[in-house]
Amino acid sequence: MKINFIGTAGLVPGMGLTITGKRGQLTMQIDNDYLMEVGDGALRNLNANGTDLNAIKKIMISHLHSDHFIGIVHVLFDMMHVRNRKEPLEIIGPKGIERATRGLMSLCELPVANDEKRGYELKFKELGAFEKFDDIQTVRGSHPSEAHAYRISRNGRSFFYNGESSFTKEVLELAKGADLFISTVVVLKPHLFHIAPLDVGRAATEAGAKRVAVIHWPTEYEGKRDEFAKLINKHFKGEVIVPDDFTVVEV
Repeated sequence: MKINFIGTAGLVPGMGLTITGKRGQLTMQIDNDYLMEVGDGALRNLNANGTDLNAIKKIMISHLHSDHFIGIVHVLFDMMHVRNRKEPLEIIGPKGIERATRGLMSLCELPVANDEKRGYELKFKELGAFEKFDDIQTVRGSHPSEAHAYRISRNGRSFFYNGESSFTKEVLELAKGADLFISTVVVLKPHLFHIAPLDVGRAATEAGAKRVAVIHWPTEYEGKRDEFAKLINKHFKGEVIVPDDFTVVEV
């Protein structure tokens, strides 16, 4: 299983996540068939990567904050207008994912909002407290916006992804023994519900994860990602990956 970190940035001015033009907002591609998160500008980086959007079967969203979700409209429109997609697409996320997706499409006044004209079916799955289906497991975490952590398992390997939930007991249980532990890291020191390097290091250690990869990492560490990895290695003794856009990691 391969994870392509299509976009790795966030957008929290004053927290080291200002836009520099060097990185796109959060988007990950799992093998050739899943997308995880679609932040602003996701389509640009997906096209730059050469992603076959007609091969994508599922789009998974952790929570509905714009830097994780707002790029979905242009991805869906590209599937319709450029790719002439015919196969159904499943969109998975927190309660309200269907209302939010349809609302964005309508707000943008794009024809992709029209179920009859789109040419392909949208199927929505709103997540409960715990879900297990196909090769996916999820749990609801703790965050001001309803947030879910994911675990995907293929061919005896698994990765865990936490898109900004606090590391609750349930979230840590989902992460237990993961071959790759992926988490957002927004701040350098714990701040309300935002995750800091020490939070990730301690959580990955408690979960017994094999390796760690962090996304949403602060802009001030562009060009010195090794230094940022060391902040997590203070609390986690395994390999820490701080991916740039288009970094591919084999799980």
